[in-house]
Amino acid sequence: MKSLKAQTLALASMLQSAKLINQLANGEAINQAAFDCSLDSLFTLDAGSVEDIYGHGEGLISGLKMLVSYLGGDQATVQKPIIYYVLGMIKLQGKMMKSPDLMAQIEQGLNTIDKQVSAFELSQSARVSKIDGLYRDTISQLKPRIIVQGNQLHLSNSDTTSRVRTLLFAGIRAAVLWRQKGGSRWQLLFARKRILEQAEQLSQQFQ
Repeated sequence: MKSLKAQTLALASMLQSAKLINQLANGEAINQAAFDCSLDSLFTLDAGSVEDIYGHGEGLISGLKMLVSYLGGDQATVQKPIIYYVLGMIKLQGKMMKSPDLMAQIEQGLNTIDKQVSAFELSQSARVSKIDGLYRDTISQLKPRIIVQGNQLHLSNSDTTSRVRTLLFAGIRAAVLWRQKGGSRWQLLFARKRILEQAEQLSQQFQ
């Protein structure tokens, strides 16, 4: 059950990050608490559990509700670009985990950013900018790249693109956690009902 809860939280994180990406790409307002949850998840590399990373689910209310809708059959509520982003996160996670050197480079880079935040009291925008740079130096080198769809007016804004890459990073981090906790496409197919029940329970818990 504990593993199922961890998988559910990781799936919700992927969906939530993808939703935020879609909103930013189209110039829509985003939930700042949801963005903060994704951002902070990148700096909890030594957490004891997936629950610790996501505050046991409080910051993932939007993602949990989307997961309930999607697995419950109301798939129209989850827009196609969101599913595309999630599938892209899972694909890149697989490629990333096959490269220990890349994983080590990412971990070192995140630790360096975390230390800079503490030492220089960097603003959130500065932290996001540094994460953007690390993403471009590492994950952006993997193929196939995730192509973000949206309004080019917003996608040409450097602040928006930095936040989008930060969310992609967080989504891929969630995909890694999901895989480490036993998640797989087969498991999504055969344990769909159990995941739905877990997502419903967590969603109700944090309403």
